Amino acid sequence: MKFQSTHLLFLCLLAACTSQQKHGQLSLDVNYYTQTNTNRTAAEWEPAKGTMIVWPLCVPYKLVVELAKDNHLYTLVANDSSKIEAQKWYTQWGIDAARVTFVQAPQGIDAWWTRDWGPSAIFMPDGTMKLGDGKYIFATPNTKMGCDDSLEFIYKDKANRIIKTETDDNATLPLAKGLNIEVLDLPFITTGGNVLTDGLGTAFSSCILLNENQFYGVSKENFFRLNKELAGFGKYHILPNFEKRGIQHLDCLMKLLDEERILVAEPPTDHELYAVYENIVEDELKKLKTVYGRPYQIIRIKTGRYDKEQLAAYTNSIIVNKTIYVPLFQIKEDSEAIKTWQKAMPGYVVKGFTYALKDEPIVSKAMQQHYKSGYGWNYGDALHCRTRAIWDSQMLYLTVKRLPAKIAPNEPLTVYATIIDYSKKGLEAQAQRVYWRVKGEQNWKEEPLKSAGNDTHFYATIPTKVTHEIIEYYISAASKSGNRETMPRTAPSGFYTVER
Repeated sequence: MKFQSTHLLFLCLLAACTSQQKHGQLSLDVNYYTQTNTNRTAAEWEPAKGTMIVWPLCVPYKLVVELAKDNHLYTLVANDSSKIEAQKWYTQWGIDAARVTFVQAPQGIDAWWTRDWGPSAIFMPDGTMKLGDGKYIFATPNTKMGCDDSLEFIYKDKANRIIKTETDDNATLPLAKGLNIEVLDLPFITTGGNVLTDGLGTAFSSCILLNENQFYGVSKENFFRLNKELAGFGKYHILPNFEKRGIQHLDCLMKLLDEERILVAEPPTDHELYAVYENIVEDELKKLKTVYGRPYQIIRIKTGRYDKEQLAAYTNSIIVNKTIYVPLFQIKEDSEAIKTWQKAMPGYVVKGFTYALKDEPIVSKAMQQHYKSGYGWNYGDALHCRTRAIWDSQMLYLTVKRLPAKIAPNEPLTVYATIIDYSKKGLEAQAQRVYWRVKGEQNWKEEPLKSAGNDTHFYATIPTKVTHEIIEYYISAASKSGNRETMPRTAPSGFYTVER
């Protein structure tokens, strides 16, 4: 009896201890991202080798020049003659041939929209990066605002049958071969312009995507299950459609700037869609929580009318490493949009691009026929739609749980960072640090990041007692592969702030 009592007491104590450990682990995990045995889809702002476009061009030639100058340019061509033509023009525009990689792949009717049919970057638990190849069977369905409204299809034959896009759907395979990257098959529709992610297992889409999948034969339940298992999206936010009729791609409404901030278009107050946008912000976005358990910071970018009631799609921009490329619409709101981007993303170089076809040195007949207005951007189809990053498979990945905007004087200034070295070379000893200074100071002080008992989890407390001051800080890390990264990525030009 005494043995049984002692044994029972031991089990109770063990259970209590285990419970405390689990509670402690849960409390700890909210400060970090842990990949463990889950796939992870990369966010747009993560380290990239360059940007992918197609030839014949569907973007301004000046954008092509800048993409090649800033990073590396991956150009998809259908055949050798197309490659030769592209090379001729690239040479004429002064593009360094060493900064261009041509990949031959078949081009279907939607080849321009590399964002929609093109692959995502998915990191496996072992650190290998694969190209996520979702289904792209039907060319850009559109619908009204209701999530259950019927789909309409742009391309139909004379018998009113939907023209499928097998060519574009299959293009990822030769692309992957040309880039020497394995493919991960995603057996569901995951149209790129309507899938935004924070890189931490959270995704956003408008509800037309569920409708598209159901049309394809993938139920809502299977859609969420497959996304969790293959793309690593454990949390999937489905937002309302926002156009009276359109493709409803979320990248024309909003943009994830990082793990905890969202840029959202703001129409003129007298525009018919103003209330629709505001309701999505108030009733949906403001109620969501980041992976770190806090409300998202919502930043608005004012948009304006062009071509009567159409809205300029300033959120349809692409972030590639430390540069942001923004479509412009030749209206007065363009300059304010650039300023909004610059204020929201300090340290980034923000470049704007108009797209009047008459100003282009070469325009295909297909472009002229498709954009009869003579302008190459429109409200649902702009710069982000026609470009896609090629991410760095060996990247040094950082994500930071930044401090709140304001903190009590007696609270510690503890910063938490997750650092994953996908090169598998290992982190440089003593290279993981937090840099900080009081606003107004010129020089940065530094503190080493300490291990939190996990190879990828680190923390540091900024050792200052100042109050009623703004403190600026950023995280830095280095891998033995030679990669060095900061968060924000533009540090020290860009940095986080906290008021105490």
